Amino acid sequence: MEIKEMVALLEKATGVALDEESIKGLVSEQLAEHLKALPSSAVTAGEDPDTTKAEKVTFSQTLGDIKRASMGQRGDGGGLKYLKSEQLVRVESDTKALSENSGAVGAYLVPTEESRELINLVPNYSAVNRLCRQVPMRTRQITFPTLSGGLTAYWVPETTSDRDKTDPSGYTQATGFKPSSDISLGQMVITAHTLCVKVAVSNQLLDDSDPSVDSVLRMLFAETLGTAFDISSLDPVVGLDGKIVTNVLQAGAEFNFDDILGLIFACYENAPSATSIPILGHTKAEKVLMSLKDANGQYLYKGPTQPAALPTVWGEQFVRDPNILANLGPQANETKLYAGDFANSAFVGSRQGIVVKTNPWAEPYFSHNQTCFLAEMRVGFQLSDEKRFASLAGVPTN
Repeated sequence: MEIKEMVALLEKATGVALDEESIKGLVSEQLAEHLKALPSSAVTAGEDPDTTKAEKVTFSQTLGDIKRASMGQRGDGGGLKYLKSEQLVRVESDTKALSENSGAVGAYLVPTEESRELINLVPNYSAVNRLCRQVPMRTRQITFPTLSGGLTAYWVPETTSDRDKTDPSGYTQATGFKPSSDISLGQMVITAHTLCVKVAVSNQLLDDSDPSVDSVLRMLFAETLGTAFDISSLDPVVGLDGKIVTNVLQAGAEFNFDDILGLIFACYENAPSATSIPILGHTKAEKVLMSLKDANGQYLYKGPTQPAALPTVWGEQFVRDPNILANLGPQANETKLYAGDFANSAFVGSRQGIVVKTNPWAEPYFSHNQTCFLAEMRVGFQLSDEKRFASLAGVPTN
């Protein structure tokens, strides 16, 4: 039945001449009768948001879809299970395939929320990282001005008639003249470098959406990235060991209280406003520190007073770092301690989120029903003033 025929039947039934506007009015009146008692939140246009709300894609599901995308599968019924093709942001990669066999590496940026959660977990596995100030980076390099020479302040008396002199060479502090002082400015440049780690994951884990499995995968990636960052931050070239040049100390023939005082105050002399000078050391060094006493026969080492607290050495926090070498010295029985104003003068820059790459056919993982992922994060590490840090070599491990 055509619309004109329907309108003619309605006119005959109602006895009212109907056109488009009058029909709209009748419909509106009927709808108003039914809708006036409903709250405004109950009236929706389009799809019901409660029924169309998407569930959060887990980390394991994201990794699974990255693997599928690297195999050439796509979203919208094309192979991806949880993500749409446009949700996977592909990035350029200079990294070679994970093995020598053919097949391109698929490199994808992990979604923002998952990437942020991973980066937030990294300090749990990097002692250096969690001591430093965190700086977001929008470019590969970021430059900060630094003050290497401070201003000088003076107390001056009330001015005298000397203030009327025109020859500044005759001004003196005693007559009320405020001497000028020069400041020395420098620059601190943080450069983001690519930190890349390899993580092999069972394919069964990738296909399992159990939340507990998801947390295991997250911790696995975070621990691997955190450990790699920690090792690079202690590197003798680009890390703490290479950046500290002023306060490079050597323990005496008999390791004692004076060595620890020298380490701590080498930092405080150049960072007098620091609230604390954490000491970074291997657990083997910690065991030796437990036996040290001061001049009054009191132990330097104090255990944590609360479950989440850190132990202290002469009042300064001791931070365990298993990545510090403990096989130094001619007998391979020495280690190092590091101390410094980390809270104010050590910086970690983060350039981007986590990038995950994979070659699903890489051997030997494919033959063992595993998928190997390369996880990358772009980070930088820098000290604003190396004189606020110190290292102590020759610390015995037994």
